[in-house]
Amino acid sequence: MKNPIKKIISNNFLLLLLTCSITVDAQELVSGSVIGRHIFGLATDYQGDPVLIKDSPAIYKRSLFDEKISIENHSIMVSVLNESNKNNDSIAGVYITQLEPKTNRPLDTVALDLSTIGGLSSPGGFTRTKWNSILVTESGIFNSVHPSEFIDIFKPYYKGKSKLVNPYNYGWVSEIIALSSQGQGKAKAIKNYAVGRLFANQVILMPDGKTIYLLDKIGNLYLFISEQANSLVKGELYVINRQQGQIKHTSLGKTSALKVKFKLKKITFDSLFQASKPINQGCSKKFKYIKTIYGEECLKLKPRNKKYTAVFEPIRSMALQGISSFTTENSRMEFNAENNQLIIEHTDKTKIYLDFDPKQDQNQNHKLNSQFIIKETK
Repeated sequence: MKNPIKKIISNNFLLLLLTCSITVDAQELVSGSVIGRHIFGLATDYQGDPVLIKDSPAIYKRSLFDEKISIENHSIMVSVLNESNKNNDSIAGVYITQLEPKTNRPLDTVALDLSTIGGLSSPGGFTRTKWNSILVTESGIFNSVHPSEFIDIFKPYYKGKSKLVNPYNYGWVSEIIALSSQGQGKAKAIKNYAVGRLFANQVILMPDGKTIYLLDKIGNLYLFISEQANSLVKGELYVINRQQGQIKHTSLGKTSALKVKFKLKKITFDSLFQASKPINQGCSKKFKYIKTIYGEECLKLKPRNKKYTAVFEPIRSMALQGISSFTTENSRMEFNAENNQLIIEHTDKTKIYLDFDPKQDQNQNHKLNSQFIIKETK
């Protein structure tokens, strides 16, 4: 007897193929259109089959980000697509489209295999790197203690197998690397685990190719300094806040992508923290009371994984250290290359102008190996 799931996929996919547009105008990428051998914007799961939502193949409504990359005297378009809901938490996809050299007309397209990184969720913070790749953040913040809502949203990627959805596999900075102009086989996706599980919605890569500023939706500002330029494999993560009128950079850990990826296989909330219930905004002995976006908690770090706690749970780790957010919720940031400033804009349009300290003459900064360490303007 044939697999009923495979039969549903086959029948619905055939209907989908027959109803989709079969032509695409020059320089246009229309979700649902047949380009070359594939349907652009068709959501695919961890086995390369169409994602089924209520037994029907899902097609993304639109592309959130398109970036043309020239490689080997050819051009490809990297497109990141997402089916947004009210929280912008959903399964995302990436398409690699080969372009005709003279007209930029799409010739062929293919969904990038994201199974090696467990798929992609809530994309944002799109940034092109100096080394010709695309950084994509996973910005949807969810609670790893109670991830049931996120798991329900994401489980279609795993054909409904909710046990395969590991909440700690999401929230990272992913990277789309184009190795050739000839389709998916020459492109790959990785997650930059050394940078941290920050749920960032904005990323700014500084001109040195090694210093990165990241901002999340609740106003936490992070700094990652890579050991080498044009690579995010190893480095140190910092959180930035103000203490007594001074900007302070607090290290959250120095590690490598390989070490974090290895830890990821076994990490759970209970392997990082011991928890007890708060009572009247207080905790029993040896536990510390914190209140974050996740609510009120009483936590204690477990020594075995203490080195990695801030990489996997930066918001809770900051709260345990008494570190508050740098700016307000839904703030935006930009880099002004002309004035050499990092600018933070609040939702009320007021701005903070942050200069860089090339001399790093503040005692707290003497170990930071970067020429792009901020100080607040007077």
